[in-house]
Amino acid sequence: MGSTVALAQFITETSIDDIPENVKQKAKEAITDLVGVAIYGSHHDVGQRIATYVESMSPGTDATMFGREKASADGAALANASFGHAVDFDDTFESIVIHPTSPVFSAAFVAGEAHNGSGKDVLEAYIIGVEVAYRTGHATYPSHYDHGWHSTGTVGTFGATAAVASIMGLSAEETQHALGIAASMSSSLKKNFGTMTKPLHSGHAAQMGVRSATLAAGGFTADPEVLDGKIGYGNVMTPTGEYKLEIVVEGLDDWGVNDLGYKPYPSGVITHAAMDAMREIVVENDLKPADVEAVTVALDEAASEMLHHKNPSNGLEAKFSIEFCLASILLERDPGVHEFTDAYVTDPDTRAQTAKVNRAFEKNLFGGNFANYAARVSVTTTDGTEYTVEEKYAPGSPNNPLSEDRLRAKFDECATDVLSPEDAAAAYDAISTLEQDGSLEKLIKTVSN
Repeated sequence: MGSTVALAQFITETSIDDIPENVKQKAKEAITDLVGVAIYGSHHDVGQRIATYVESMSPGTDATMFGREKASADGAALANASFGHAVDFDDTFESIVIHPTSPVFSAAFVAGEAHNGSGKDVLEAYIIGVEVAYRTGHATYPSHYDHGWHSTGTVGTFGATAAVASIMGLSAEETQHALGIAASMSSSLKKNFGTMTKPLHSGHAAQMGVRSATLAAGGFTADPEVLDGKIGYGNVMTPTGEYKLEIVVEGLDDWGVNDLGYKPYPSGVITHAAMDAMREIVVENDLKPADVEAVTVALDEAASEMLHHKNPSNGLEAKFSIEFCLASILLERDPGVHEFTDAYVTDPDTRAQTAKVNRAFEKNLFGGNFANYAARVSVTTTDGTEYTVEEKYAPGSPNNPLSEDRLRAKFDECATDVLSPEDAAAAYDAISTLEQDGSLEKLIKTVSN
């Protein structure tokens, strides 16, 4: 049996009853994190522009856009997943560089609404979609990512397609065709990091997931074994010949949801261990900007290709600037969505602190290949004292989890920027009981504008 066939069978045969309770709880935690971030993103500059596009090009009443009105199903998928990645505050796998929940849940959510699915259906579809993204992601990593592809957009398309196929009840054969269509629809280049197109990658993945499954449901065909063979997706998208086909279906009950980590800061996850190390130094020693002479940060050398904005000129570039990220810690101690703005980034005082940060990236730091996004930060004060902290795991990762209070504070900060406190609280509660009757309708009602 080929991997595409086996994966399609997993998608069509897996039931919510097959999924352990701890996995369902973790999934609802991840969905909550994404919904809060997406609601905030719906009124960010990126969100405003995407919403305007969708309202013009994909109007309809089939599905809800977070923080806004309704649209067609694929238009709402494009909007919601772009909102979710607009400020780079959404979750990521710890073991591979992919933001899965934004494209996968966005696709599952709109498909659930458009096809009269229940909250239980959406939860099931989300977990299945994340698993598919996790499997196809690991099979192509790191060659695919290292060659310049943004896996959130490419691999995320498969996860979104699987989620919608689950919601729509596609047969195994139809699901094979849906995956084949998705393979030709998947795209996204890392070259666009630091621009509005990066969050569009997530939106595109969700939209193509809706489109691929819907086309397959209508009898549209594609190669039924698209993940297999010499010119199959995996071998084409891993140009160095490192495609690991067996990983696609090996251990499908390990549940990739458990590998998810949440961001405490709205920037690239590669910056977070360094930010927490900097925060520890600043807080424990009560350092003010005037106390600091210089900051030196060590990350794995591979981070350079992502963190290519040493002197960012706007909020989007700042998300991929380790210099700004550490300066924001020095200035604010706990920066959030309101610091990653054009005005804050270009403020003279911010620029002065950003200039104090020097990168000293090392090849194979802590084991190489991003090494759990670990970092070493050294701060030299004006009196010559030096403080150094190493952080081996990014905060929010499964090995360094965020507290429930910190996650709830993040949700509230994001959601109440757009919704009333009452609606934000109702949305939070609806997700916590997503598998119960009426919960999806409650969530739809509270997150729409």
